[in-house]
Amino acid sequence: MAVEQARAPDLSFDDIDPRYRAFIEDYIGLYGLDAAAFCRPLPRADEMFFKAILPNYEQDASIAAFKFTEATLRHFDTVRQIVDGAFGGFEKLGSFLDFASGYGRLTRIMLQKLRPDQIHVADIYKDAVDWQRQAFGVAGTYSTPDPAHLQHADRHDLIFVGSLFSHLPAELFHRWLAALYGLLTPGGVLAFSVHDESFLPQGEAMDASGIRYFRFSESGSLDADIYGMSYVSEAFVGEAIGRLPGRPAWRRFHKGAYENQDLYVVGAPGKDVSNVFVASTPMGGFETATHLTNGTVEFSGWALERTPGRRLTRLSVQLGGETRLEVAPDCERPDVLTHFPKAANTPIGWRFRLGPELARPGEMIRLRMDSDSGLFGCAYAEFPPRFAMTYAGWSRRALRQG
Repeated sequence: MAVEQARAPDLSFDDIDPRYRAFIEDYIGLYGLDAAAFCRPLPRADEMFFKAILPNYEQDASIAAFKFTEATLRHFDTVRQIVDGAFGGFEKLGSFLDFASGYGRLTRIMLQKLRPDQIHVADIYKDAVDWQRQAFGVAGTYSTPDPAHLQHADRHDLIFVGSLFSHLPAELFHRWLAALYGLLTPGGVLAFSVHDESFLPQGEAMDASGIRYFRFSESGSLDADIYGMSYVSEAFVGEAIGRLPGRPAWRRFHKGAYENQDLYVVGAPGKDVSNVFVASTPMGGFETATHLTNGTVEFSGWALERTPGRRLTRLSVQLGGETRLEVAPDCERPDVLTHFPKAANTPIGWRFRLGPELARPGEMIRLRMDSDSGLFGCAYAEFPPRFAMTYAGWSRRALRQG
């Protein structure tokens, strides 16, 4: 099976449904990024995409590619806020290390903010590092099962570790934290994500130590003794950071990375991180489309601001790059909380109507959700409705029509 997978062709964005490609290019453009530079082929060996994202969307490569893009933009929102708060912008950032970088979904964007010689990637999969070196021209380091064997002499201003500590047992958690903290420049910042204890599987209980480790993951090749699924309390992480030299300052951001992980930002000795604030990208989706008279369609769905103390300030319907409708929330949607345990805010429901006087056949509908955090999220559909992008946990939910 592994040999057959390795020989299978990479996934080209050119091969996905053109309507989904239009969604992707539109979303990337809203960030002021180059879609062509982002939409390079996805290598078949990328376990995150082909063994996690794609199966969760019924092997539909088009919706999976959109979800890959959506998640990467949220990923970038996290990194950008750290850079702005800790360094004052990308132009003041020297060296960036993406540790446990996989096949470089974040690198696709970072190359549009930094020079290749400023970007360093590391991963336990040597093929992933080699692929990034060749595809992106960045520097790369092979990671190791044991942090004591990591061979990396460079120092970095920002080290970002997305979704490695959410897979480590306790002993490796402490050792990798110390090893990566030691790679910071004076004044540098280490940021890493974890599964908070609120995401512990139903029926399971936290260990008294503050970490619970399960010997399974999406990886089909890493030893479950060193890479599984871990859930931690803030007390556990705080104690781990307290072991680092120099009594570093640190901050925790609820669901600050991805949609289900907390983010910790740790400063090098003497580094002030009080100006760092990381909000979560608003999320939402279309759910129903009801056909009324004279070609009018009523759409409905949900939206969620996940950041504590923040709120959605505007929902707007945009077609052809122009706002056609402002949408007022019409109810609360506590049912959506099934997919967002212990969310900081209650999801809201919305609905709006579009007819031929506002929308042309085949036109792309963009629902934009703006927050007072300064971040925004988007959901997409087509007029008249044939399908839509939405979100319900990690599964695909088809647009319900009536």
